[in-house]
Amino acid sequence: MIQSSLLKKYKAILFDFDGVLGKTMEDNHKAWAHSLAPYGIEVEREEYFLMEGAPPKKVAEIFLKKKHLSLEPINDIVRIKEEYYLKNRSFTLYEGVQELIGNLKANGLQLALVTGASHRRLMGTNIASFLNQFDVLITGDQVSQGKPSPEPYLLGAQKLGTIISECLVIENAPMGIKSAKEAGMYCVAICSTLDKEHLAQADITLNTIGELLSLFGQ
Repeated sequence: MIQSSLLKKYKAILFDFDGVLGKTMEDNHKAWAHSLAPYGIEVEREEYFLMEGAPPKKVAEIFLKKKHLSLEPINDIVRIKEEYYLKNRSFTLYEGVQELIGNLKANGLQLALVTGASHRRLMGTNIASFLNQFDVLITGDQVSQGKPSPEPYLLGAQKLGTIISECLVIENAPMGIKSAKEAGMYCVAICSTLDKEHLAQADITLNTIGELLSLFGQ
């Protein structure tokens, strides 16, 4: 049983977006399947979920290399994927997210959103009022190396003005967990898209994002 006292030392919570706060992974999977289909590439659901968090160009590169194809069309593939996602998304937040963010803000915690998504795609979800609750937004456009590099989370901590030992990360995929751990941060993994066996590198795992409230004694 995790006691809420464990988290008293954390002053900042850094969230991934896709699959953690936003119920967007199925839409992203469909968009990748659409953009890669012309190249004869089938995008398996779990295979994509395991690489979630990586920069879009890296995702396209992995699939193209798997089929021993040229990397020349990467930019076109990513553009088509983003356009398809924005036109066909059915965006919702996970249950409990609004309450969680409100409680964390009310308790004086600093909040950052650290996502591999482009700024354009994130803003395309039409949740400006929700995003305004975060003190810092880090998107894939702002870093030279995306997850699993520690750069995104290190930049998040820097922008918050918080020391690493006071940062707690919420993730849902191996690449994001690796990014957080290599940044030296405590990481909680949510089993929203993958089973616990895939999230073993996190410090703890929870079944849903709503369970975070209990960690803070809410």
